[in-house]
Amino acid sequence: MARSTALALIAALAPLVTAGCHQRVLPERDTYAAQLYANRCGQQCHPPFNPRAMTPAMWEVQVAAMQDKMRAAGIAPLTSEQRATIMDYLTRNAGAH
Repeated sequence: MARSTALALIAALAPLVTAGCHQRVLPERDTYAAQLYANRCGQQCHPPFNPRAMTPAMWEVQVAAMQDKMRAAGIAPLTSEQRATIMDYLTRNAGAH
């Protein structure tokens, strides 16, 4: 059962990884929201992924999961204001998978 769950997770994240690698320029790149996303979500562990790689619902799950990973790594999690700004940015620019 755990193996099938892991395979399902890998299959679900594959589009994120490949889509995130194809576009280097983020939408709205000169806005505070895009820069906050790039700085808080993209510099500490990985390049920022293209917001179009996931739907708004998928981003909600991903951002929550990353908050836990940040805490575990000793990185300050997003403040509620930062999280709201980033989620608004990701939702505005999300894909429609």
